[in-house]
Amino acid sequence: MNQNLPPERNKEIFDVVVVGGGVNGTAALRELAGAGYKVLLVEAEDLGSGASGRSSRMLHCGLRYLEGPDPIRNAIRHPIRFARALHMARDAMQARAELAQDETVGTRAIELSFPIWRDGPFPRWQLDAGLRLLRLIGPSGVPLDVKSRDADAAGTHPIGRHLRDQDALRGMVSFREYLFTEPERLCIDNALDAELHGAELRLMTRAELRGRDVAGLWRLGLEGPGSITEARALVVLNLAGSWADGLADFGKRLVRGTKGAHIIVRLPEGFADRGIATMHRGGHPFYGLPLGQDRFYFGPTETPFEGDARNVHADRDDLAFLLGEANHLLPGLGLTEKHVEQCWAGVRPLTEDASRPMGARERRVHDLAPQGFENVLAMTAGPVMSLRSAGRRMLSEVVARIGPPKARATISLGQTTQAPTDAEALAVTHEHAPDLYAVLARRTGAVWSGMVSREDAARTADTLAPLFGWSAVRKASEIEAFLARQETEFCVPRHNRKEPDQPAMQP
Repeated sequence: MNQNLPPERNKEIFDVVVVGGGVNGTAALRELAGAGYKVLLVEAEDLGSGASGRSSRMLHCGLRYLEGPDPIRNAIRHPIRFARALHMARDAMQARAELAQDETVGTRAIELSFPIWRDGPFPRWQLDAGLRLLRLIGPSGVPLDVKSRDADAAGTHPIGRHLRDQDALRGMVSFREYLFTEPERLCIDNALDAELHGAELRLMTRAELRGRDVAGLWRLGLEGPGSITEARALVVLNLAGSWADGLADFGKRLVRGTKGAHIIVRLPEGFADRGIATMHRGGHPFYGLPLGQDRFYFGPTETPFEGDARNVHADRDDLAFLLGEANHLLPGLGLTEKHVEQCWAGVRPLTEDASRPMGARERRVHDLAPQGFENVLAMTAGPVMSLRSAGRRMLSEVVARIGPPKARATISLGQTTQAPTDAEALAVTHEHAPDLYAVLARRTGAVWSGMVSREDAARTADTLAPLFGWSAVRKASEIEAFLARQETEFCVPRHNRKEPDQPAMQP
């Protein structure tokens, strides 16, 4: 600690309290705990339960930040905005290299292709220039492996042969891109690593910033399981994503939410480890990406979102839009609603910016001292892929304000308990899963392989009940709660229950 305080209060006093258990919150927690700070994470629900676990799952190279019509004119008219885009693209390339080479992070390489038409959103020169620029500003450890195809080669490509307007197709530019296999695991693994270094976790707990005490510490009310109802800290990091504005009345809006929805379909074998990218007819990026086996997803949408991001889900308008854009891009597939197996949606916590109605995508750190909140910092618009640089940035901000921490001994859970080998049991005993949904959606990723049946949910609940200490009544309640939430968050909006699988389309 950096201040002498009565020992009877030490259990509830921290150097830093981090609010929010998404990628940015847990990355900051990991850096702070590893550096030796006494730190607490407070999360209103579960680790990775917000935008982090509902993203488009891309570890992208940053080309999207250089996309857009008439890039040269826009760079001249908006030089500051172009400089920010270039900075974001460089950061994306660095994050891509750092994470893709880290064996502890689940990523997979794919070939991502941008088709080129006479009337298309991107001329070849723009894609070539963008990729050359990325090679110049990015590290060399993970190559882009750029490959250009002419119209004939594009027309015989497993994805290219399904593209629209074959007569107008000029070619296709492809490069190596990466996907996160389980972005939720980034949050969980960060938190567990921080815990090994002494961090404390409070999940299913809401935080409220209540002002400062006589010693100058920030008081945070905690509502949730556990005996401590108030925590105090020298610094508060508001990394609550879509819910950042709810921690206190900061006198200004921090977050502008936009909704991104996706659909999951089955496609022919040739689509495995390949993706397609373009701009949809509304002018925003649109992707078709492999999810695993023969499952493929299209998205995202880009619409304003107001309200509680916990309630976001794909609706009929999202379904119609995504199917329409997928069929416009790849009419050869002939997709219909019957081919859609699952949907999901999330809310991007972008930065409120009066000049940009859909929010600013640049990651920003807000020092809230001018609003009367000294040593309270917030971060907005930090994408999943930039989590490690976000964590390092928040560590540097804390050091600048309260100085370096006193070294403390590392705590190892392995010294006191033997971890089970079963993934479902591990989720409960070591990974802080609070309920059945947390196990099947975030710890094991079962819902991402298809809708989990009642029978399978019940079998998992039978395994977990002794570990959670559930009664028969509580176990039945957990099963019903899981099925209801799965239906809301993953079910296709045309029906209330899963229909029989549609056969995969033939190439």
